[in-house]
Amino acid sequence: MSARTEAYDKEQVYAEYYPRVLKYIINRSYIRMDAEDIAQTVFVKVFGKWDTFDPLKSSVSTWIYNITRNTLIDHQRAMSYRQHDELSETLVDDSDDVLNRLVLEEEQERLAAALETLSVEERDLIILHYYSQYTLLHIAEMMHRPYGQIKRLHVKALDKLKREMDK
Repeated sequence: MSARTEAYDKEQVYAEYYPRVLKYIINRSYIRMDAEDIAQTVFVKVFGKWDTFDPLKSSVSTWIYNITRNTLIDHQRAMSYRQHDELSETLVDDSDDVLNRLVLEEEQERLAAALETLSVEERDLIILHYYSQYTLLHIAEMMHRPYGQIKRLHVKALDKLKREMDK
């Protein structure tokens, strides 16, 4: 283990982040069994890339979130290819459902891209608040920052996301 990652215990990281990653994946409309498989893939990647983690570039949560997001994108692409093959073989009656899912996937990709435009601190705040469901007060304590400052950072981050999503 490199000096950069020795401050983090793999078992502790897994215990803390696996439930969050699983919840995030399930919230992306995956059934639990598939979500568990994807979450396991995420942590195989996390620990396979463990020595490349640099705490000076991002927090552990942001790093794991990015790996999770990229794994989901890869999984969605693979599913899209399979579904395309299946769709070309059969006539689909519920095209509205397919269209709605495609729109949702596109929105998720736009949101992921919009998150990338935020600073590391803003992105961490949004992920902790909306995906891990921490209160702003708890996040302020975690970040060792005054609550008012976190509230302002939250508003600023949401404004940036809204502008990016409106493009």
